[in-house]
Amino acid sequence: MKRPPFRYANRVAIVTGGAGDIGSAVVRHAHANGMRVVIADVDLRRGEALAKELGEERCVALGGDLTQESVLVQLLEQTERHFGGCDVLINNLGMTNTTPFEERSTACIERELAVVMQSPILLTRLAFPMLQRADDPRIITITSLGGITPLKETPIYSAAKFGLRGAMLALALDEARHGISISCVLPTATDTYMLRQEALDGGSVLNFIDEPQPVSAVLKSVIRQLEHPRLESYPKTSDSFIARFGMLFPNLQRRLVPLFEKLGKRGMEKYLRGLEERGLVECHEGTLRQKARQHWHHSHPNQVP
Repeated sequence: MKRPPFRYANRVAIVTGGAGDIGSAVVRHAHANGMRVVIADVDLRRGEALAKELGEERCVALGGDLTQESVLVQLLEQTERHFGGCDVLINNLGMTNTTPFEERSTACIERELAVVMQSPILLTRLAFPMLQRADDPRIITITSLGGITPLKETPIYSAAKFGLRGAMLALALDEARHGISISCVLPTATDTYMLRQEALDGGSVLNFIDEPQPVSAVLKSVIRQLEHPRLESYPKTSDSFIARFGMLFPNLQRRLVPLFEKLGKRGMEKYLRGLEERGLVECHEGTLRQKARQHWHHSHPNQVP
């Protein structure tokens, strides 16, 4: 069935992690094209600064821990109160942790699963009735190529992204019944504050086989899913092809991964040098760390992909 052209004007979008690098880019695009936007972020201060900058008539920031069901319910209730409903849900929440698996507490593991997988799935479920009232509803979930290829340094992130991708694909295949267009964007490594921190913390070198893509590349995929939805979109096609092809032969991973890691190690070293050259990191007591950010759009939200 051919869809009518997507209409931005006067529609309502909820963007979780909306004050982060990727989230704020999505918020800006939606707002610039006439949408009313709810910025949902754990850091209310940064979200409010973005809403104020864009204009609070069509933009509102709502804060809170989105792993809590009560907060998700409040988010939807306040969206209804402010704008009368919701047409588009952008699931952009995420985090990662590079602490070795055996050193992590069960509470730490539960937290990551809750942020990366459980919260987007629960919000999607709670938002269904509101979205089903819209005339052309969309759900777009930012997953990751880490939901296709396992990353040994971040097994919980991989588990959560595998699960999130599976849930969204299953829901997307059932569109004829529920009537909501559901799709995913699967970025490879993207030059955000979170990736920079992962590089400093010794995260997966597979993220750096190629130069990390800019946030704008992910935004373009989100726009494509809004305007011409399909099940999945891959901002960097070459990386996605390698990931998908490699997982056709999972038993070869023990042989393939070390080869890719050699490339990734050199890429990570280059990326870290680039961070120094760009003035994004500083040396503190012999250790590189990211510089403190002065403005919301340069800050690190702890829940962005």
